[in-house]
Amino acid sequence: MIQLTEEFVKNRVLEWLGKQDYIISSVKTLTEHGVDIKAKKARSNLFYFIECKGEPNNNPVKMRYPTLVSALGEIIQRVTRKKYAKYALALPETYKELVIRKIPWMACKRLSLEMLFVNTGGIVIRINWKDLRKEQSH
Repeated sequence: MIQLTEEFVKNRVLEWLGKQDYIISSVKTLTEHGVDIKAKKARSNLFYFIECKGEPNNNPVKMRYPTLVSALGEIIQRVTRKKYAKYALALPETYKELVIRKIPWMACKRLSLEMLFVNTGGIVIRINWKDLRKEQSH
């Protein structure tokens, strides 16, 4: 079975960004500080800041929530004054139900925050605040 490590998630998101016409400005290693991926939409002023997390190694079910909170804290610290900026958390798809339960859609709307879920097949599924609102209204 494929391990949904941070590196796996990051690499799949980088591939996805290329297909979405983004130019990668910077990619951080696991030991470097700062946002994991910084990209700019080709032929526009739109910047995309992405924080990536993988599946926790020890006790994944119990450790997903603290990992999610950590990722949220890290991306919020990266919020910039740039007018055309959006943000995302890139996570294994195993986080989806937790995100639906714990992250208010209104927070995502106000922060221009999206979720990029990566499955074991390497497919990236983008969820914006409107998608999250639909999920949370069920």
